[in-house]
Amino acid sequence: MKEFLRTKGFKMTPQRELIFRSFFELGRHVSVDELYDKVRLQDNTVGYSTVWRNLKLICRVGLAEVVNIGDGITRYDRVTNIPHGHLYCLKCKELIEFNVEQIVGMLAHKTSDYNFTPENFKIEIQGYCENCRESEVEVVEETKSDA
Repeated sequence: MKEFLRTKGFKMTPQRELIFRSFFELGRHVSVDELYDKVRLQDNTVGYSTVWRNLKLICRVGLAEVVNIGDGITRYDRVTNIPHGHLYCLKCKELIEFNVEQIVGMLAHKTSDYNFTPENFKIEIQGYCENCRESEVEVVEETKSDA
């Protein structure tokens, strides 16, 4: 990682190394707050703005991207070679990745139909996860039985 950052014109400081390592250890979509909490467990001298700036740097060097689902929380996702979409539960706010390799082929074909060169795409589906959907059904059933 040090050499990679050096080729991009950045130094690897101990705090930066901790933030980068923590980000990749979490292995999921991370908010600044979540990453800050993880980093502070290991080094309570690291400030919030340092974590935020380094998350921006992780994006700038192409290792992560911003994910905004529309709930007002900016999350950061690792960039991988495996195309994936996001399922977002509107109730519990869970964010689930799913593989979209088959869809990518269809999209590539469609873009070529229009002589269009895609640079990026995102697939985000909003709805309710199984647990939230089941809890809603239980509430409705309890309400009916009370009537």
